[in-house]
Amino acid sequence: MPELRRVYTTVDARDRILEAALTVFSDVGFAGATMRAIADAAEVSSGLIHHHFKDKESLWKLVGERISAEFQEAVSVGTELDDPALSLRRAIENYQRYWREHPRALRFQLWRVLGAPIEERKARSKLLNQHFVPKFTTAQEAGIVRNDIPAGLAMVTAGGLIQYFLHSDIETEDAIAVTGDAPLDDDQVLDYLLGLIAPARATGKKDTP
Repeated sequence: MPELRRVYTTVDARDRILEAALTVFSDVGFAGATMRAIADAAEVSSGLIHHHFKDKESLWKLVGERISAEFQEAVSVGTELDDPALSLRRAIENYQRYWREHPRALRFQLWRVLGAPIEERKARSKLLNQHFVPKFTTAQEAGIVRNDIPAGLAMVTAGGLIQYFLHSDIETEDAIAVTGDAPLDDDQVLDYLLGLIAPARATGKKDTP
């Protein structure tokens, strides 16, 4: 099932090529991928891919840009609410849902940090941090997120743990099971993460000056 939204016409097959590139990159990463493997997955010639996308690095960059744009849009849906606590929960819930519904995009993200063209990774980081860190700053000002840590740290705490729960579900469930506890469902994961970044008064602890 396609994960990337179609933006090209069906005639030149560029959407099919990008979807195939996502599949190959998510399986073997940037270093392991070849233009021939992508062409085979898209059922087109290598020459057609080179014609449209030049080289593997250009194709990786474009796939990454598409994921980032669609991710940003998905996470932002329904978050412009009067209630800052509900807005924040909705954003984190959207974040969780996006990665769960886009497993190849999640694997692509993991390959980004394991070794891929650094320029695309830096561009994504700048784009998304400029968009989402201010939302956590607003949540801090509203008393929803603890203010004794940088807003960006609160954001990566929640986001990083959600990704871990998704890609390391076996390890997480096994660790919880050692003490006889049941695995967490998605709502319980959200409650746990929000508790980690909540102000100390919400957890019964004393705020740090």
